[in-house]
Order: sequence, then C-alpha cells, then structure tokens
Amino acid sequence: MPALKIAIVDDEDLVRGVICDVVKDACPTAVITEFSSARYALHEVETGTVDLLITNCHMADMDGPTLVRTLREQKHSVPIIMVSGSEDARDLGEAAGIDRFVAKNLLPGDLVDAISALLEIPKRVATG
Repeated sequence: MPALKIAIVDDEDLVRGVICDVVKDACPTAVITEFSSARYALHEVETGTVDLLITNCHMADMDGPTLVRTLREQKHSVPIIMVSGSEDARDLGEAAGIDRFVAKNLLPGDLVDAISALLEIPKRVATG
C-alpha cells in the first residue's frame, strides 16, 4: 500500500510546524509536503496525488476558502481539513466545501480525530 500523501498549507511557520508534528504522530508513514502559500498547495493538489489537504483560513496570497472553492469547482474530491483560530473560519470553510474544521486552540486532539475520520485510519494510542 503506498504511503499517504498529506499537504499542509499555513503561512505561519510555527503553526504549520505544530500541524506537521501532529500529522507525523497520527500518520507516521505519510509523506508530508508543507506550503506557506496556498497557490503552491493548489498546484500540488492539481498535479499530484494528495490524499489529504490541511489548510489555514486567512492567508496573504490566497485564503483557504478560495483554495477550497477552486479545488471543488475543479471537481477535486480530496478530503480537506481547515485549521484556524478565526471566528468566521468555520462558516467560510464549510461554505467553500471543507470536510472538517479544527479550531487552533483544540490542536492536536481534534486534528487527530479529523484525520482518523477522513482517512479511516485507527487513532494511535500513546503508550507510556
């Protein structure tokens, strides 16, 4: 079975790093590509085989809802999770066509749940 390919786009390096760490824990064999620009992430999804897209809402070059709407208009069915701390992000994301929303203040738990649900993988249980 080929490795899952997960694209993460957030223009804040720190937040993108946290999301990457959560994804690596949830899907240790996944191939993760990181983008600080939604335009580059759009290109990756359009030309590659991305199994999951995780995007921020408000970004400088192209916002998350525009990215999602563009992909949905092109009939891309890739599962999309929006992660944001913005109060209006959930509504904007859902209107654009996201599959799940995770508030930044609920990372990492809710993101792991969303990934597990969308990719139908079992949640890893931390052992200590």
